Amino acid sequence: SSPVKVFGHATSTNVARVLLCLEEVGAEYELVPVDFLAGEHNTPEHVQRNPFGKIPAFQDGDLVLFESRAIARYILRKYRTPGSPDLLGENGGAEEAAMVDVWTEVEAQQYHPAISPVVFECIIFPVMRGAKTDQKVVDESLERLRLVLGTYEERLSKSRYLAGDSFSFADLNHFPFTFYFMATPYAALLDEYPRVKAWWEDLMARPSVKRVCANMPTKFCF
Repeated sequence: SSPVKVFGHATSTNVARVLLCLEEVGAEYELVPVDFLAGEHNTPEHVQRNPFGKIPAFQDGDLVLFESRAIARYILRKYRTPGSPDLLGENGGAEEAAMVDVWTEVEAQQYHPAISPVVFECIIFPVMRGAKTDQKVVDESLERLRLVLGTYEERLSKSRYLAGDSFSFADLNHFPFTFYFMATPYAALLDEYPRVKAWWEDLMARPSVKRVCANMPTKFCF
């Protein structure tokens, strides 16, 4: 069978989420570059794959999917091999799967809105648009992020990972934006939350994460 295709760029946070899941399950894949700066995400060909003109899009035979969190779940369900970790918690019954779902939602609804503006203001806008950092946006986001991290610190005092004692998709979801956040001038914020910091270091040590990181830039000019 031919490898699945991921349309996008390795430096994209949403593409990184999908690639991480492919690496976790050991599935073969091909990364098909979509040049965002050249506007390739708006071509009719790409819009057929993702009607919103975003990346990634994903193709497995005749099946075409978009939205990185949904693609990621599909990969973890379809390509999981016997004996590999059950990252969606589905083998542990409804309760275990629900905990993975809860913390996956927390990432999307609480963590992401707090951390992403810092990454956009410090890295993405300056690099892609040559824009100056809006310090007011950064400060407000850091305030919000502190509250979220306080909740995470409390949660991680009760279990090794977010959804329980085993690593899951909920943890994995946090990688892309945290990775870039740690390249901003505000990385030291995590030092205030020792359990969160240890959890992050644990995540960074995973072989799948190391392989995906290899294609993500870490050196930015501030």
